[in-house]
Amino acid sequence: MGKKFSIVIALALLMICTGRASSWEDGGAIFGTDIEYSGMKVSKSGVDVRLTNVSASDVKVSLRLTFLTRDGNTVGYSLFGLREIPAGTYVDIRGNYLNGAWKQCKDSERMTWQRMTYELVY
Repeated sequence: MGKKFSIVIALALLMICTGRASSWEDGGAIFGTDIEYSGMKVSKSGVDVRLTNVSASDVKVSLRLTFLTRDGNTVGYSLFGLREIPAGTYVDIRGNYLNGAWKQCKDSERMTWQRMTYELVY
């Protein structure tokens, strides 16, 4: 029991030292799209993220990013307005408006991306 307790304390200290207590990833795929996100950060100035279109077609996309507690309660969200992303390229978004307390969102247990608009552009 002492060894397990030490490991738990070490992990807690590591999260405190890195300033990251949330369990969501700062990059990955957005379900239901050919869009990947990377470098996501939440700060007082909003949400910073890179959205990359990995498909072979240009797309029009709008998204909602929701931050949740362990119990599934929403602590905040950010809406990403309609934009066109050419095939194989990316857009960098800085300071996207965050509705909710930024510290709670940054430290939230989970986050989910929701596709609002997703259209292929021919």
